[in-house]
Amino acid sequence: MIKGIIFDMDGLMFDTEKLSKTIWKNIGKEKGYNFDEDLFDQLIGTDINTTKNIFKDKFGSDFSYDKMRKRKGKIMAKKIKKDGVPIKKGLNETIKYLKENDYRIAVASSSSKETIEFYLRSADLNGEIDSIIGGDEVKESKPNPEIFNKCCEKMNINKKETLILEDSINGILAADKANINVILIEDIVNVPDEVKKMAYKELNHLGELPNFLEKINN
Repeated sequence: MIKGIIFDMDGLMFDTEKLSKTIWKNIGKEKGYNFDEDLFDQLIGTDINTTKNIFKDKFGSDFSYDKMRKRKGKIMAKKIKKDGVPIKKGLNETIKYLKENDYRIAVASSSSKETIEFYLRSADLNGEIDSIIGGDEVKESKPNPEIFNKCCEKMNINKKETLILEDSINGILAADKANINVILIEDIVNVPDEVKKMAYKELNHLGELPNFLEKINN
């Protein structure tokens, strides 16, 4: 029986991957860089250090990643403070269902814990989440399973009683390595078939989760 749900955040709970990509592209254009789709596919589900290495591998060691990331963060924070964090379809209804049915809820994201908490506050969901693990709280980023293992320990829940919700290739790989069933809800990256096969189930959006849980838990 499933008792705990672990959410990825960017592209799964919040429609922030598209916003982040747009801001990165605009900043890159100002500096004369072409940030293409292949680059963004590599960045999905990675932590700060991995992202930095990807940029420097592509554009050279002199690439001013830290300054550009700081500027991107300020622009994104200003946008979210003004307009609110963009919520993915079915999120609020699904969180409500999980709380009413006594599921434990966690967020395990490659974003920093500070960013996770900021987004949750923006969406008025900060009081609904039982556990949070940010990318800055683990040594290895996805596809390493460390973040999911740590999340289960923090929730004090058995892996067999847990479901992970993911949109990224790295997230699916991490869940598979952690031996935890994962549900795929695709966002901006097309997940290849060989990775899709690792998923326990594929859903179109978060709003389909309650009915799925009703079927497998009853």
